[in-house]
Amino acid sequence: MTLILVTGMPGVGKTTIMRKVSDELAKRNVSIAGFYTEEVRDPRAGDRTGFDVVTFGGQRAPLARIASTGTKNPATVGRYSVCIEQFERLALPALDERQAKAVLLLDEIGRMELKSRAFVERMNAIVKDVGTGRQRFVATVPLKSSGIELIERLKRINGCQIFHVKPTNREEMYGEVRDAVFRLIDSK
Repeated sequence: MTLILVTGMPGVGKTTIMRKVSDELAKRNVSIAGFYTEEVRDPRAGDRTGFDVVTFGGQRAPLARIASTGTKNPATVGRYSVCIEQFERLALPALDERQAKAVLLLDEIGRMELKSRAFVERMNAIVKDVGTGRQRFVATVPLKSSGIELIERLKRINGCQIFHVKPTNREEMYGEVRDAVFRLIDSK
C-alpha cells in the first residue's frame, strides 16, 4: 500500500486529521514532506478572506485571497484569486523534499492548487511514483472531484484507501486514518 486519500465536504475536519497525523508521525521521528492549507480570516469581522499554504516545517505563503473587483486574474476559484507565484515558491520545494522523506502529506489537491501548472507537473510525477510503489502518499481531496483527472488517476491506483470524513464520523475517522498511515509507513 502506498496511497491514502481523505475526502469529505469543506469544513468537515480533513485538515485537522492531517495535522494530527503529522504530529503523531513527528512523535515517532517519521520524516514528512508536504503542506496543508489553512483559512485566513479577518481578525475584526471574522470573515474568511482567503487561504494560506503551510509546510509541516512551519513556513507559510498565500494560496488565495478574495479577488478585488475588476481583477483580471485568470486563476480564480469562486470569489478567490489564486496567488500562483507565492504558492509555487513554497509548495514546489515542499513537494520536492519528498524523495528524502518517508512520506508525503498533502492537504489538499484542490481546484486552487491545480491552477498552478508547475504543481500539476509535480503531481503527475508523484502519481507515477505512487503507482510504482516508490512514494508513500497521504492526501486530502475534495468530495466533489469527479472530472479532476489527476484525482481520478490517484483513485485508480491499486491499493488506494479512501476515507470519507463526515460530521458524524470525524472522531473515529481520525483513528482509522492514523492507523492506516502507520501501516503505510511500516510497509516500506
